[in-house]
Amino acid sequence: MSLTPPAADLRFAGIIAMLCRMVAARIAGGRLAGPLIILICRRLRRLARRFSALAARHAAGRLPARRHPRGTPRTPRPARPAAPSPPPRDRAWLIRLVPEAAAGTSHLQLLLAEPEMAALIAAAPQTGRILRPLCHMLGVRPPAILALPPRPAPRRARLRKADGARLPSATASPAAAPAHRDAAPPPPCAPRACGPPGRAA
Repeated sequence: MSLTPPAADLRFAGIIAMLCRMVAARIAGGRLAGPLIILICRRLRRLARRFSALAARHAAGRLPARRHPRGTPRTPRPARPAAPSPPPRDRAWLIRLVPEAAAGTSHLQLLLAEPEMAALIAAAPQTGRILRPLCHMLGVRPPAILALPPRPAPRRARLRKADGARLPSATASPAAAPAHRDAAPPPPCAPRACGPPGRAA
């Protein structure tokens, strides 16, 4: 089956809508707190909107360039107030809260296995910032194409490594020691000159 970016958008939106329905159903009988349900559904719908925007730009040939490659320092953003009772962050946390959401894992795995989906991810690496969180909350192992590039070594560690390369070796040969260390020790003084103080020589 050929999966064009608009079709990928529709399937992704369908997965998100299904998950939101399952999450909202947990409010019956107080099995999940209402504010937490709102936060979860808001996060899921935000992922759907971001994916839809990227898929539309890909279909129109107007993908945005990556403005901040990995490892490039970004301008700090003002801190946002913390949301009350945020959802957990551990792996597969959505399934632990809503076991019915496990049905979405197979749909997501099938979508990620499509060649056209892989082409969309390759053309728009920004898609990984949408798909990786969804894989995490559903416990789905992301495909290799969604793997993050290796992090650059911290600048402080690179400086320490460079400084260590410039330090002299601790096992240097005795010939490399300064010349004054090899000089003969001074001769002992005569007993008459070195007697205890206060006694006549």
